[in-house]
Amino acid sequence: MTRVWVTRDEGEDGRHSHALRAAGLKPVVEPVLTTVHLSDAGEKIQHLGPDDWLVLTSPRAIESVAIEPARVPRVAVVGEPSRRAAEARGMRVELVSPTGDGPGLWAVLKPLASGRRVCFPRSALARVPEVTGFELTAPVIYRPEPRAWDTDVLSRIDITSLASASAVAAIHDRLGRLPTPMASIGHRTTAAIRQRGGEPDIEAAEPSFQSLAEAIARWRFGP
Repeated sequence: MTRVWVTRDEGEDGRHSHALRAAGLKPVVEPVLTTVHLSDAGEKIQHLGPDDWLVLTSPRAIESVAIEPARVPRVAVVGEPSRRAAEARGMRVELVSPTGDGPGLWAVLKPLASGRRVCFPRSALARVPEVTGFELTAPVIYRPEPRAWDTDVLSRIDITSLASASAVAAIHDRLGRLPTPMASIGHRTTAAIRQRGGEPDIEAAEPSFQSLAEAIARWRFGP
């Protein structure tokens, strides 16, 4: 069975590991990052009305925010996988980025949110966009940090799965190189790999754990 290194911060029952097992692959969980949770942004979100906007640009943000069903603002996300995850938590998703990334999302959101409040709960690594026309708050709700992962994992895997630019950086900083072969969850992670002189063997069709697992399975087993 193909052994896939799960580098993101999750346990054996995590979403990426679950998707890999469903695709007939064996997850080898050895996170290179740990997530420090700082806030659920509940106080900021409470100030949003039903016509205000909550912008969520990462799976971790969707998992971490505090939502009261009786006070659900309009929600904007970066892709269809994020839409499904947000709706599963009772959120009212009304906007999905047409380009599948943050810049495209903010460009479309700007006229829709004119004169409204916008809350952007984010990672400490996420940039706050330079936008005008609405009242923007951007609380930092979590911070990814490198952890002392076991380098022996390289002898126990067939392919490395990379789901964030910060995971790419953590591996490269520790090893001075990137392992091969590699699978990337999307173009932002791929850009981080190329920035460090690597090239992914696989890139998911959409930035989701299911799509990434399916891409790895096709690489291993064929169409």
